[in-house]
Amino acid sequence: MSAPLRQPLRKGFSTGANAAAAITAAWKTLNGEEINGPLPLLFPDGETRTLPLADCAPGFARIVKDGGDDPDCTHGAVLEARVSAAVPEQAAREDYLLPIGRALLILRSGGGIGLCTLPGLDCEQHKWAINHGPRRMITDNLARAGMREGCWLAEISVRDGEKLAGKTLNPLLGVVGGISILGTSGIVRPYSHEAYIATIRICVRSTRLSGFRKAVFCTGGRTAALAKTLLPEYPSISFICIGDFIAESLQSAGEQGMTEAVVACMPGKLCKYAAGFANTHAHKVAQDMPLFLRTAERHAPLSGEARRGILACSSVRQALSLTPEEAHLSIYRDLAAEAQRQFQRHVPGLPVRFLISGFSGNLLLDIPPCHP
Repeated sequence: MSAPLRQPLRKGFSTGANAAAAITAAWKTLNGEEINGPLPLLFPDGETRTLPLADCAPGFARIVKDGGDDPDCTHGAVLEARVSAAVPEQAAREDYLLPIGRALLILRSGGGIGLCTLPGLDCEQHKWAINHGPRRMITDNLARAGMREGCWLAEISVRDGEKLAGKTLNPLLGVVGGISILGTSGIVRPYSHEAYIATIRICVRSTRLSGFRKAVFCTGGRTAALAKTLLPEYPSISFICIGDFIAESLQSAGEQGMTEAVVACMPGKLCKYAAGFANTHAHKVAQDMPLFLRTAERHAPLSGEARRGILACSSVRQALSLTPEEAHLSIYRDLAAEAQRQFQRHVPGLPVRFLISGFSGNLLLDIPPCHP
């Protein structure tokens, strides 16, 4: 019996595309146009796609973000737009003033959208966290809808946006009080890693622009908590959660002229770094157990049974249970030294310090950089 055909993953629409749709619909209804059914929206690639609206009234529109098959915390977020006639003097410092032909749009957060407080982002410092791509989609679609003259105030809000922001990197990026309105293409591609890597690069750039020249790359929550405890003098912007993307993170540090990278990780990631893997996701690469075995044998006599057991292990944690505990720190030191050599392939000349965390978040070793 043949296996059922796997359905392709469904694309969705970014918060930026949803914001543009809601504002465009609100302006159209304010000017007497009835909207029945989904709203046609122009995208940066020149294509028109339709987005379903949840509600419309004169000067008001509500939309629910459909992120497709992408596990983003903003999937299902409710965005609301209100558009009204205004005068330029109504603009606040945080607002954007966007020309549309001879018209002027004041773009403002109505709640749930954060304020950008640090340099280096795609939104201006001290203004609402609405990136350039969504701002362009808003103005392009309003122009297409007939906005030519006058001054208009558009307020876009995200229900529970501040709560949603706690599940993102916004606090680390210096975006306070809500989520960011994002989207370069307007399309959310399922399970894409591009956005995560782009965020890492933004974090590194923001750290450098803040005047600090050291980046702390943390593989997860426990390693981040440990690093922040051990490095209280480092600014919060310098602590960057990188997940599995070690190569891109180091390359970004090199591109931004960082003087040092600190890598906070656990033994499992450390072994993958020593093996030279650029992406350490469990679905991408398995542990290099022969490497672990060779390293362990330098520091402890192992029986044939232990050697076979280590080679059959699927995790470093499991392999460590087959080696004498007194050898563990020496194993970590050797793996870190090899990882430092491997990192030089990605960014020659970048010193890398290791903070190696135990499985409970305790510090096992602090290994200083090996300056090339």
